Amino acid sequence: MPKRPPTLPTTEEQGPPTGQPTQGGRPLLLATFPEQVAVELPRPGEPVGRIWLADAGIVDSKVSGSHITFLRRGSSLGIEDVGSRNGTSLNGVRLAPRSPAPLTDGAILEIGNTVLVFREFFTRDPKPEPALGELVGPWGLGSVRHSLRSLPKPSVLNVLIEGETGTGKELLAKEIARQLGRDARFVPVNVATIPRELFDGHLFGWERGAFSGSVHVNVGVLRAHAGGVVFFDELEALPLEVQPKLLRFLQSREVFSLGASRPTHVDVAVIAATNQPLSEMVGQNAFRRDLSARFNVRLRLPNLKDRPEDIYAIFEACWRALRGPLDRTRVRVDADAVVAMMRHDWPENVRELERLVLSVDPDVGLKASIVQQVLGTQASDDSQRPWKDVVVSTLAACGGNKSEAARRLRISRGKLIRLLEEYGIS
Repeated sequence: MPKRPPTLPTTEEQGPPTGQPTQGGRPLLLATFPEQVAVELPRPGEPVGRIWLADAGIVDSKVSGSHITFLRRGSSLGIEDVGSRNGTSLNGVRLAPRSPAPLTDGAILEIGNTVLVFREFFTRDPKPEPALGELVGPWGLGSVRHSLRSLPKPSVLNVLIEGETGTGKELLAKEIARQLGRDARFVPVNVATIPRELFDGHLFGWERGAFSGSVHVNVGVLRAHAGGVVFFDELEALPLEVQPKLLRFLQSREVFSLGASRPTHVDVAVIAATNQPLSEMVGQNAFRRDLSARFNVRLRLPNLKDRPEDIYAIFEACWRALRGPLDRTRVRVDADAVVAMMRHDWPENVRELERLVLSVDPDVGLKASIVQQVLGTQASDDSQRPWKDVVVSTLAACGGNKSEAARRLRISRGKLIRLLEEYGIS
């Protein structure tokens, strides 16, 4: 039997109404399924249900007319099922009727067919935000949006994006390029895939006759994308001996191609991404301090596990990208499955969501058992197989063109190459 959540402290019920702002924010419920809307908390002790949700824009026949009540005792907030027909779950555990349980920040509520996330101090406009380009986050990307609004346009030239693998760093880079008006000439460069001996030629190019066999001029990536953006992915993989060359460019914006007699000034913005904090790498003498300092504009993408209120919206976005629009009249989605997704740790972030999307049989729908099977056994060969199959089929559809296959899979070319090596595909 699952362990029952601890009961609320039995202090005297006091304090302001639940919705009163505190510490710069206010408590709020964010409905993530079946609709994405903000739901105001009622006054403490007031039983609410179907009409309360309907007023927020959610029609749910599985919610009783009198379903739950919110309690405030001292500084603690709690929830109680008042004897509803279909029950209430808190963080995946069904509540016993008339037994108050504490409500803490990030708690996941399931009432009827509706799933909500409780935020104790919500400071922003509660209206769900549109996607940042292809980067989806109705509520959990507030700090990123604030940073984007604060970009010193158009002078910003060096931007660093930090975040774990699979959080969408390249998608954010494309959105930054769009906001800078430079998206027409955007090119990703995966640092980890460039041999150090070829770094100069790839980035800075060479002149005709610079070396034996150089019968044509190669302008290099930087000059080829003048006026645009060069996106350096996996910056942490840049070898120490190569770092001074990038530093020199960031300092002067001058390209000295091999065989040239003088440098060429290039107007190009540089956005870099890393899944390891550069400050730690600097402390370990694995990254130059002066090069790190050149990225004076920094943004950090949060992990999926830290924004459960965005999970289902991202799931739908992945479904659209990989399988077309998600028709919920044909593909059934269970609220229990949404809760299971929201409680997962997502060590691979969006990569795992994509694997889950590809594992769902539309005739069966999205069920909690499928979520647990795919995400709970992620290290097994069986759970990897759907993603392996789609990688292989996509590469075949592209005639073996890795760059095009990576674009369709929405991953970097370097990531695709590593997956092929992992799967033993030549």
